[in-house]
Amino acid sequence: MTRRSRKQRFLMLAASTAVAAGGVLLPTSAFAAAPEVPQISSVSTRVAGHDGHSHHGIAKPAVKWVKTTDSPSGITVKLPGKATVQKISAPAGVTTVTGRVYSVKTDDGFVGFAVLDLPGGQENLNDGLQGFLEGYNEASGDALASTGSRKTTVDGRPTLDARLSTKGSDRKVGAARFIADDTHIVQAVTLGSAANEKDVEQMHRQILASIRIP
Repeated sequence: MTRRSRKQRFLMLAASTAVAAGGVLLPTSAFAAAPEVPQISSVSTRVAGHDGHSHHGIAKPAVKWVKTTDSPSGITVKLPGKATVQKISAPAGVTTVTGRVYSVKTDDGFVGFAVLDLPGGQENLNDGLQGFLEGYNEASGDALASTGSRKTTVDGRPTLDARLSTKGSDRKVGAARFIADDTHIVQAVTLGSAANEKDVEQMHRQILASIRIP
């Protein structure tokens, strides 16, 4: 694994731990037992109201959509509620990699949106997906897996889309998108009950359509 791939894995581990915490999947004390848990600090985020208009003809779910701006990068997204943000940092050799994770808890799951400060992350987005799944499962004790992925581009940026699922009677389904540019990886994850799969898919499409990267 290259040094850059190791940085990507460390930061994805930090991001997925923060997503699990932001989704209120675990009490904070549960992270004490998890190995290699990166430093995470919770702060409040500035958010702006949004009138709920959808892009590209996508129907708006019956939630209040809120525009959230990642101030350091200028990247924006519209999320289904007011987000909390966690600043994350993870050691990677002699350097430290950083990012911000914005989380919203939904009725039966959560939405996580992360901006990770990782130059060159486009070299292997599959590492990003695997790092996210590994870190999320370590943090949540769940067994989230990718049931299929596809590489594409969004506005010329390398992109990886993945479908997500757990097993068992309380099965969760969802999707993730990883977008890379020269200096960041943008990560959007939506997870909810399999009984409401269409609503989960609709919410994820709404989020993806709202992402704006300068």
